[in-house]
Amino acid sequence: MPYVMLAAAVICEVFGTSMMKLSSGFERKGPILGIVAGYALAFVLLGLAVKELPLGLAYGIWGGTGAALTAVVGAVFWKEGMGAKKTIGILLVVIGIAAMEVGASL
Repeated sequence: MPYVMLAAAVICEVFGTSMMKLSSGFERKGPILGIVAGYALAFVLLGLAVKELPLGLAYGIWGGTGAALTAVVGAVFWKEGMGAKKTIGILLVVIGIAAMEVGASL
């Protein structure tokens, strides 16, 4: 169950970050509610996940996966591009998260 909470925390964080883009630098007020809700729920869920998962592992997965998914969202929804360097960076994040997971289970 902690991994489900962690996955939900990642999704909420990506949602909150996406709302930042929609707010146009906080000029549009509506998306600010999405920012607050997304991040608040993300932190609550992350807090619940770290009750059972090692802190470094949970935070690494949350931060790394959130950054990688946010890059994908930017490329897909805002046409920010997904060049070779960005793709390699995302792959390195995934490899790093996998290495942390293997290290945590040893």
